[in-house]
Amino acid sequence: MLVAAGALVLGAPSAALAHDGLVATSPAAGASVVEAPDALELDFTGEPLSLGTLVEVTGPDGALVSSGDAEIRGTTLVQPIEDDVAAGTYRVEWRSTSSDGHPLSGTFDFTVTEAENAPAPAATSPAADALADQEPADDGIAPVWPAAGAVVLVGIGALAMTRLRRRG
Repeated sequence: MLVAAGALVLGAPSAALAHDGLVATSPAAGASVVEAPDALELDFTGEPLSLGTLVEVTGPDGALVSSGDAEIRGTTLVQPIEDDVAAGTYRVEWRSTSSDGHPLSGTFDFTVTEAENAPAPAATSPAADALADQEPADDGIAPVWPAAGAVVLVGIGALAMTRLRRRG
């Protein structure tokens, strides 16, 4: 019975194993927008930590157009963008630390079109497109699970030793 309980505890899925992740961006990855936004937004499943946060937006000429530091607003990371950016493709490179301490990073592009020649803005791409370049740094088991397993095994061993001594 105790062995089954230990196996259940060790094998049970938990929210602790699910790391935060990027769920949406604004502008969306791969989207075309008529004019550049004032800020870029990255939405996560949990509130990111400020440790290691960096968002760099570069323009078609490779020049940095992100302005100042990114700001965490709940589960959203907001990066201001310079005014009067040119039409073209913009590259976003980001890194953040999830609420459980795991580093996350990724890249994506969006396009700013010229207003007078602009086609209708493309429909925002699904969050999966934004996640395509996401590179979680660690997909391993959360450190608490091996420790919990060791505690359970020590407890089972101690219980077994106590029962064996009582019989003898």
